[in-house]
Amino acid sequence: MRKPESRLAWLIRWAAVLVLAVATLWLVEPRVGRLWLNTLWLAAGACLIALPLGTLAAVAAFKTDIPGRRLAMLLFVGMLFVPLYIVTGAWDAGFGIQGWHTLSTNPHLAHDPWLHGWRAAIWVHGIAGVPWVVLIVGAGLRSVEAEIEEDAATCASPPRVLWHVSLRRAGAAFVVAALWVAIVATAEISVTDFFQVRTFAEEVYTQSALGTIDSAERGASPAANSVISAAGLWIGIALSTILALASIVAAGKLFADFADAPHRPTWIWRLGRRRWLAVLILSCIVLLVAGVPLGNLIYKAGIEVTSTDFGRVRSWSPVKVVSRVVAAPVEFRGDLQLSAVLGAAAATAALVVGVPLAWSMRRPRRTPWIRLGLLATCLAIPGPLLGVGVIHLLNRPADSPFAFLGWLYDSLFTPWLVQTVRALPIVTLILWPPLASVPQAMLDTAATEGSGWWGRLLRIALPQRWPAVVAAWLVGLAIAVGELAATVLVMPPLPGGATTISVQIFQMLHYGVDDRAAAISLVMVLGIATLTGIAAVLLKQREYWKQSQNRRKQSS
Repeated sequence: MRKPESRLAWLIRWAAVLVLAVATLWLVEPRVGRLWLNTLWLAAGACLIALPLGTLAAVAAFKTDIPGRRLAMLLFVGMLFVPLYIVTGAWDAGFGIQGWHTLSTNPHLAHDPWLHGWRAAIWVHGIAGVPWVVLIVGAGLRSVEAEIEEDAATCASPPRVLWHVSLRRAGAAFVVAALWVAIVATAEISVTDFFQVRTFAEEVYTQSALGTIDSAERGASPAANSVISAAGLWIGIALSTILALASIVAAGKLFADFADAPHRPTWIWRLGRRRWLAVLILSCIVLLVAGVPLGNLIYKAGIEVTSTDFGRVRSWSPVKVVSRVVAAPVEFRGDLQLSAVLGAAAATAALVVGVPLAWSMRRPRRTPWIRLGLLATCLAIPGPLLGVGVIHLLNRPADSPFAFLGWLYDSLFTPWLVQTVRALPIVTLILWPPLASVPQAMLDTAATEGSGWWGRLLRIALPQRWPAVVAAWLVGLAIAVGELAATVLVMPPLPGGATTISVQIFQMLHYGVDDRAAAISLVMVLGIATLTGIAAVLLKQREYWKQSQNRRKQSS
C-alpha cells in the first residue's frame, strides 16, 4: 500500500498542474478564467460540506458496531444516483422561494429565502456528494490492513487508532472522494441553472441555448463581448479533463490498495455504552442526505389548498400523497417509457464498450494513459459542452460531405449518444476492479490451451463476474435516465410534445415545486434507488463469494 507521504506528494503535483492551467487560462481567456474560478469555488465549498459529513458517516458505518449501520448504508446507496435536479427540487420544496418553510416563516419574502444563490448551490452540491464520500471513504477504510490496526490497538485507544492509522492509510480514498465531488460540481448545470450561479458549465449551457456558441466559433462580433471563444472552450475542456484524469488515476491506486488488502474481517471499534453518540451522528447525516429532501417532496405532494371565508387555507393530506404518487406514472407514462428505452439502449452500449475497455486495463504493464484520458474526457466534459459537440458533429450544412448525418441529428440517436457517453466512464470504473481480480493463474492456464484475449474475457472472466456486469448495467441505466445537462440541448421535438422524464421534471421545477412535480420526483427517486440498491446487492454478493473462495483456499 502506498505511503501517505507519497500520496500527499502525488496530490500536490496534480494540484500544481491544475493551478498552472487555471493561471494560463486567466492570461489567455480572462472571462473563462473567471468562470473557472467560480467553478473551483463551488467545488471547494461542496467538498467542505461533503467530506466531513461523509467521513463521519463512513467511520460510523464501516468502523464501528453501532446498530442500524446497514440500514443507513442502504439509504446512502439509494441516494447515490438520484439526479441533481431532483435533489435541487427537493431542497427548494422546503427552503426555496416557494418552499413550505419559506411560506410559513417568510410568506411575503421580506428577506431572501434560506436557499438562494451561491449558498444554495454549494449546499445542494455538498449534500448530494455525501453518499459518494461515504462509499469511497468506506471502501478505503475497508482496504486498511486489519493486522496494523489491531497491533496499534494494543498500545493506543481506538480513537487514536482511527486517526493515526485507519484514516491515514485510507488517504487515497479521500483524494478520490474530493475529486469526484469536484468533477460533479464542474460538469453539472442542474443546480447552478436553478439558483442562477455562473460557472463554466452553466455559461456554456446558457450560450448554447441562446445560440451564441456558434457565433463564438465563427468569430464573435465586437458587441458580443460576453461570448466564450473557441479557445476558451477548448481550454475549459482541458481543465475538466485534468481534474477527471487525476480522479481516475487516484481511483486506480485505491483499487490496487483494495485488491492487495488481505480479505479478513476488518478491525472494528467496539463502542459499548458510547454507541448512542455514534448513532446520533449517523442518524443526523442520514436525515440531512435523505430524510429532509424526501420529507420536503412528500409534504409538497400532499398539500391541499382550500378556500374559506378567512382566505385560502393550506393543509396536508397523506391520502393525496399516495394518490399523486400512484397517478404520476400514468400521467407521465410517455416520458417514462421514452426515458426507459433510451436509458436501456445507452446502458447496453456503455456496457458493450466498457467491458473490453475495463478488461484491457487489467494489470497493465504501463499506465494506459490513452484509455484513461478517454474516460476522463467522457467523465469531466460539461454536459452542455457535450451536447454542443454532438450538435456540431451531426447538424451539418447541406453542402457538407457529411450532410447525410442530418437524419441522425433529427432522431433519438442524439440523446442516446450523449447518455451513452455519460454512462460509459462509470460503467467502466465499476467493472475495472472485478475484472482485475480474476485469478491470473486461471487465465494463464486458458492461454496455454489456446484461448485468446477475447476467449479469456468471454469464457472465464464474464461468467465469474456476471453480478458486477449486471450491476454496472443497472448503474448505467440509472445514470442515463437521470442525464439532463446534455439531453436538454439535443432532444429533438417529438409528436405530442413527448420528451425524457429528466427534461420534463427540470422544466416543471423552474415553475415551482408543486404537487405534480413532487410526485413524479418521488417516483424517480424510488425507481433509481431500486436500481442502485439491486446493483449494490449484486456487488456485495460478488464480494461475499470472493471472501468465501479465499477462506476455502486458506483452509485447504
